[in-house]
Amino acid sequence: MRRAAPDALAVLDTDRALRLTRDDVARAADAAGCLLDGFPAGAILALQMPNGPDFFAAVLACWQRELVPLLVDQDVATAALDEICRGTGAAAVLHADAADRLLVRAAARADSGTVAMPAGVALLKVTSGSTGEPRAVVLEADALLAGVGQIVSTMGLEPTDRNLVTIPLAHSYAFDNVVLTLVRDGMAAVLARDLTPRRLLAIAHDAGASVLPTVPFLIDVLARARPSGALPALRRVISAGAPLPASARERFAVAFGVRPRTFYGATECGGIAFDRAGDGDLPDGCVGAPLDGVRVLVDEPDEDGIGRIRVSSASVARGYLPETTGASGDDPIRRGAFRTADLGRVDSRGRLHLVGRIHDVVNVGGRKVYPAEVERVIRAVPGVNDVVVTGVARSAVADALRAVVAAEPHVTRDDVAAACEQRLARYKVPRSIELVPELPRTGRGKIDRRALDARYPND
Repeated sequence: MRRAAPDALAVLDTDRALRLTRDDVARAADAAGCLLDGFPAGAILALQMPNGPDFFAAVLACWQRELVPLLVDQDVATAALDEICRGTGAAAVLHADAADRLLVRAAARADSGTVAMPAGVALLKVTSGSTGEPRAVVLEADALLAGVGQIVSTMGLEPTDRNLVTIPLAHSYAFDNVVLTLVRDGMAAVLARDLTPRRLLAIAHDAGASVLPTVPFLIDVLARARPSGALPALRRVISAGAPLPASARERFAVAFGVRPRTFYGATECGGIAFDRAGDGDLPDGCVGAPLDGVRVLVDEPDEDGIGRIRVSSASVARGYLPETTGASGDDPIRRGAFRTADLGRVDSRGRLHLVGRIHDVVNVGGRKVYPAEVERVIRAVPGVNDVVVTGVARSAVADALRAVVAAEPHVTRDDVAAACEQRLARYKVPRSIELVPELPRTGRGKIDRRALDARYPND
């Protein structure tokens, strides 16, 4: 970073009015490295910090000393962090004080003590995958470089682009699209913790942000905030983490002249598919074609071509820590391939369509229902902003469907039911439809399914 254009902008922290060049970030990494003396090569250091310049410095400092950062979300509670450290054998935790200055504290340890990663391992990302239990995905440097190369090539990103950062850098999506594009290609990061729509749009305008990797919820919020012409430098908007309703996509396109592109990936393998065309011809559930260098297969497809999605690419992780296998005893990561927990199909144009996850399939009267299919129909109802469809136990062998719908005040249950009856088989129509002003969300903007489960128990 320091050798190539050292005076070029690297990080713009808008909350603290800090403008750091590549040389500034490299010097900050050198200073942070002084705190890491004494840790042996391969030692795992849990990194739990807010978005800020020191996040980049801490990652670079670890890599300069052949240490392995373990990315932990800022919102993870102390007890959960300690459990992650014990499970991975992390030697210490890197965190920040109120002024975002880097601090180091000893990690909670299991009886076996700390763990050292083999040479070549560069990063650990925390994921719960399909098991619900947190574990670390082990990524080698070559896989990280392959992954960011696939993203940059497929999305047409340039070193002169500026990323407007609205998602936690510790999240796999942001790390690959922001941290790695800065480290490898020099793409500047514009940091904004205040996500108030008007404030964020002003930051994007003043900083000349050209790329916005974000989540559907924020895309919809921004589209409703101001009329067209607010972001003249913006040329690429990337949506990931949840389905992007066509209504929100087109609303944003009308407001700002840029149509958001859907991006689909996984912690275990990086980017998988992307809406390359960006022409609006993207049916709900479609996530575009595979990224450059990525091969997507559908395992054991049924009569509709639906099966479990398998990804092969140079960006697939090495494995998990602690080592674990799926419920059926098979390892989802094997020899450069990752078998996801997602179900999908590939259309005649080579585009991938997601239909649900293996554990989300609902048995209604002995027939399989993919909640994502029902959700797509309900999202198309005018005035509906989002929806979650789940199964509700009716007996030991069969479920019914419940839809919790975030909608405008004029939308009625009859409107939702009528749309389902017109477009779905009778057994796929939800028996229970709950209308709410909005759905509970996590700090990342994703729907908080645990909060929904507590609000609507499975009775």
